[in-house]
Amino acid sequence: MAEGLEHPQAPVLVYLYGPPAAGKLTVATALAERTGFRLFHNHLTVGALTPVFPFRSAPFTAVLHRVRLDVFATAAEAGIDLIFTNSSAWGGDDPRGHFEAFAEEVRGTVEGRGGRVRFVQVAAPAEVLEGRVDDPSRAAHGKLVDPGRLREALGAHDPAPLHPDDLLMRTDVLDPSEAAERIATDLAVG
Repeated sequence: MAEGLEHPQAPVLVYLYGPPAAGKLTVATALAERTGFRLFHNHLTVGALTPVFPFRSAPFTAVLHRVRLDVFATAAEAGIDLIFTNSSAWGGDDPRGHFEAFAEEVRGTVEGRGGRVRFVQVAAPAEVLEGRVDDPSRAAHGKLVDPGRLREALGAHDPAPLHPDDLLMRTDVLDPSEAAERIATDLAVG
């Protein structure tokens, strides 16, 4: 959308989630190319904050969530369509509960400003994830690259979708362009 033009429909936030190495950023990049939506991936904010706060510390998490929610709110108010990626393999106490609560806070933030959120689960079997985790492209974004840490994260991960109507993109079956096409078709854009 060109700056200053009125958005003809409610702005959309496509919220891609799944375990590490599922292909969220790869699918998101293909979707951004296909739709023209702006890409605001997980590691942009993680990378900005880890030089200041220890990863997963209370201050890190508090600032991380505030920054992300502010970006979502401002994008919705400005009529900007956005794609966001987020790991669903959170650590700490009650990881699934915190993951669900943040996703619902995102939905409330965007919908409260006239936007809509489309949740998309990105998934692949554990053996596929393990085969991808140490790919050099992951290190460039500071992503998890250790197969042992991946197995640990998957051991505590709840693979159930956030909502029954979430789209499911199986990246062991679909290539990124096919997944992007299916998401764009669901959104009826591009």
